[in-house]
Amino acid sequence: MAVPNPFSITYGGRQVGGSSAYQLHGPYVIDKSFEALRLVFDVVVVATDAADLQQQSETLEDSFRRRLAKGDSLVIDLDGSSWTYTVGSDLLKTTASIAKTGNPDTDKALSRAYTVTIQGELPASDQAGLRDLEVLVDYAAGRQKTVTMRGTYTATSAGDAVARYKADFDAEAQAYLTAIGSQDTYELVDESYSMDRERTSSSSTTPASHLCNFTRQYIELLANQSQALKDDPQIRDHRVIFTDLSQHPGDGKPGIQRLRRVVGSYDCAVDITQTTDLAAVFENKVKRHVRELFRANFEPSVFAVEEQRVSYDETAKRISVSLQFIYQASGSEALVEVSQSVAFREARNIDYTPTHDSDEFSAEADVGWASLERVWNRTAIVVGRETPKLRIIETPRAGDAGLFTDNIGGQAGPDTSNGTNINGNGWNIIASTSQVTPQWIGSPDDEQIEVQVLTETVVERYHRRPTRRGTTVPIQRGPTTGSRG
Repeated sequence: MAVPNPFSITYGGRQVGGSSAYQLHGPYVIDKSFEALRLVFDVVVVATDAADLQQQSETLEDSFRRRLAKGDSLVIDLDGSSWTYTVGSDLLKTTASIAKTGNPDTDKALSRAYTVTIQGELPASDQAGLRDLEVLVDYAAGRQKTVTMRGTYTATSAGDAVARYKADFDAEAQAYLTAIGSQDTYELVDESYSMDRERTSSSSTTPASHLCNFTRQYIELLANQSQALKDDPQIRDHRVIFTDLSQHPGDGKPGIQRLRRVVGSYDCAVDITQTTDLAAVFENKVKRHVRELFRANFEPSVFAVEEQRVSYDETAKRISVSLQFIYQASGSEALVEVSQSVAFREARNIDYTPTHDSDEFSAEADVGWASLERVWNRTAIVVGRETPKLRIIETPRAGDAGLFTDNIGGQAGPDTSNGTNINGNGWNIIASTSQVTPQWIGSPDDEQIEVQVLTETVVERYHRRPTRRGTTVPIQRGPTTGSRG
C-alpha cells in the first residue's frame, strides 16, 4: 500500500514518492555544474507477493533506463513546491540508470531497494546557448594568421542547438576576429559541426539537436581575390603564383633584351551558395584579376597572353588557371632577337686538256677562272614595325633592327660600305634579299604584341683588277679572343 509522502520525483511521467507505489528512501543527492545536472536517489519497492514484486521491479527498471525526448520533464516536488526541468530547453540529452544496491536492510522477501541516477546537460543560457569556445591563432612563417575556433552550442528555448549556432555565431566569430586584428581581412575556409539524435518531440522525426560541437578556420587574406575585392563572396581559398620563365639562349650581338615569359597560376574554390557557374567566375573575375596583377608586378611595355589553361573541377567546384604571359620589359629596346652569320662560298673553273698517252687519265690542267662570294645572313625580331632593306639601288635605311654593320669573324658587315657603288677592286654586293614577316603574338581575344621578323641574305663577290694578279685575297683573319663582362 502506498504511503503518502510530501516528496516526489517524476521522470518522463513515472513518479516515485508522493502517493505512488514506489517510495523514496532517504534524501536525494543533486549535483549541478555549469555544464550538467546529476540527481541520485533511492527507491524502495514493496510487493504483496512474488509476482507483484517482479512486475513492480520490471516497471521501475524500464522507467529509469531510458532517455527522455523533447517535451518530457524531470520534476522534483516538495509538498507543492516543485523544480521542473523540461527536456530540450532546461535539460538536454537526459538519461537515467538504475541499480539494485543489495542493501540487506531493505532487500527482504517482498521488498527491494534501487538507486536511481538521472543525468543530463544544462543549456548555456548566459550567451544564447554558446557554452564553450576556444580560439587558436597560428602564425605562418610570413606572419599570415590562421584562426581556428572550436566550441559547443546548446539548445535553448528554441530547442535546436544547430539553429542557435547558425543564427548567432557569425557575429560572435567576427567579434573575435576584430579583436585579433581590427585591420585584417579574414576568410572562412573550413567549417564543420555536429548533430545528435534528438528530435522536436517524442513522435517527430525532425532533428532538433541538443548539443552542437563546431569547428571553424579562418585565413587572413593578404592579396585580393578579384579586382578591388580582397574578400570576394564568390571565391574561397585562393592561391596566386607568378613564375618567371625568362630565357637567355644567346643572340647574334650583345645586350639584346629578349621578350620575357611569366606564368601566372591561380587556384580557388567557388562558393556554391553564391554561384555554380565556374566559367563565368573565370571570365568575369579571375582572368582579369590575374592579368592586372601581372601588369602591376612586372610593369611591361607591351604584353600578351601566349598560352591559357583553365581546369574546371565540377565535383569540388574549384578553378585552376595557368596563363603564360609574353612581354617586353619596360625600357627595353625594340630589337628583341637577332641571329647573324657570314660564310665564304668559293668556286673555280679548271681547263683540262687531254693528252695522247698510255695513261688514259693524263691531261694538262690550265688555270681557268674562280669566284669568291661572301654570304651574310641575318634574322632580327623587333617589337613594332620594320621595313625591308634596299642595298643595291639605294643606301639601306636604319630601322629598329639597325643596319647590318656588325663585325663577324673579322669581317665587316655588308652595310659598312656604300653598296650602291661598284668597287673596281675588292667586294661588291651582287645580291640582297630582305624580307619582313609581320606576326601577332597572343590570344586574339585579348591584348596582342605586334612584332616584325626581318630575314636577310646579302651576297658579296670579290674580284681583283687583272694587274693585281696573284696577290693575296685579304679575307682571312686570325682568331681573336675576348670576353664580355
